[in-house]
Amino acid sequence: MYTLIGNPATRAFRVVWCLEELGLDYEIEPAAPGSPEAKAYNPSGKVPALKVGDDVIIDSVAICQFLADKHGALSFPAGTIERAKMDSWIHFAADELDHACWVWAKHDWIYPEGLKAENVKPACEVEFKKALEHMQTRLGDNAYVMGDELTIPDILIAQCLGWGQRMCKFEIPDGPIMDYLKRVRARPAFKKASKIAGR
Repeated sequence: MYTLIGNPATRAFRVVWCLEELGLDYEIEPAAPGSPEAKAYNPSGKVPALKVGDDVIIDSVAICQFLADKHGALSFPAGTIERAKMDSWIHFAADELDHACWVWAKHDWIYPEGLKAENVKPACEVEFKKALEHMQTRLGDNAYVMGDELTIPDILIAQCLGWGQRMCKFEIPDGPIMDYLKRVRARPAFKKASKIAGR
């Protein structure tokens, strides 16, 4: 039994979805970002965290990779070309999509007025659009980023795309990326995770 610390409407959603895809038993210990409950597991106050016995893993990407490796699904063996290609998609999700959304959020509602920069949000939208173009080229005709089977980067990318749509109001035009997003969102584990997150 795993214990997930966080709010499923945050990046903890990625972990809930991963746990559901893997069919694992878990419980959720609610903790808002920056709360004393979150800081008890991660000094930064960021969520999610995952309790594994007496240990705690922080960071949604690290948690998902740990779960995939431990349970032998949603990933590839370390040291293989497939794993390296999959890892490059993970970094794409974090460096391009997540980054654009997170910086947008900081300059929209997180930072105090004196720290918000006027041109940052439009720049984030430009970067998000460029990332979608890059993704479309790499995705090609694949059902998922690594081919016919869902892997960890699909969870990360789909969550970032949804975040961009809902929070930042970034446009995802009809076409291959929207088709990909609809396909990923049709999975039962995504639907269950969404229900848990109150979406």
